[in-house]
Amino acid sequence: MCSEVALSLVRIQADPITQVLNRLRDSHSNGGAFLNAVLVGHSEVFDWFASRNRLLEFEILPRLLRRNEIRDSLPELRIQADYVSDHETDGCSFASSGGFKFDNPFLLDGQLAQSLFAGGAYPPSTKIEGKTAKRLAMEFCEVIFDQRYEDVSLYSSYEAWTPWFAGIAWDWTAVLFDKRTRTLWILAVTDED
Repeated sequence: MCSEVALSLVRIQADPITQVLNRLRDSHSNGGAFLNAVLVGHSEVFDWFASRNRLLEFEILPRLLRRNEIRDSLPELRIQADYVSDHETDGCSFASSGGFKFDNPFLLDGQLAQSLFAGGAYPPSTKIEGKTAKRLAMEFCEVIFDQRYEDVSLYSSYEAWTPWFAGIAWDWTAVLFDKRTRTLWILAVTDED
């Protein structure tokens, strides 16, 4: 199923997305930030797992992230084609797989605001207020999923799951699946000192 479900690239340009990415890139100057989205085609098997927030089971999410459509759309991340599990039990885990953990989607805007506010290893050229960071994060969430928290699943990783990540404190990947629009959003952020 992971190799057969159709994935098609989504091109979305919106001011809140541009502002958030520019801010993250400025504040994570030794790393960066990348965002991409793909539409997931119809698949009864995928839909069964997605409707139950179980994309970590049988390593579905890590396998999808290694598909050519995603790898080619995020070349900077240097996503490896082959996925090798470090743990024999990863394939059956409900909570963790490939460094990703199921997360609370209500926390996404807060995690993003914190990253916008605190930045990476070195302070950004201009500091923003916490209120501004929170507003930007909420506008970002409004654009990508209309803040329909009940319709999305969030999977987060703070690990270096590709060679692009620095493997230290500022690694963060948020993968959001919007069940209504069938859109899989991937936000990757890193920095190093």
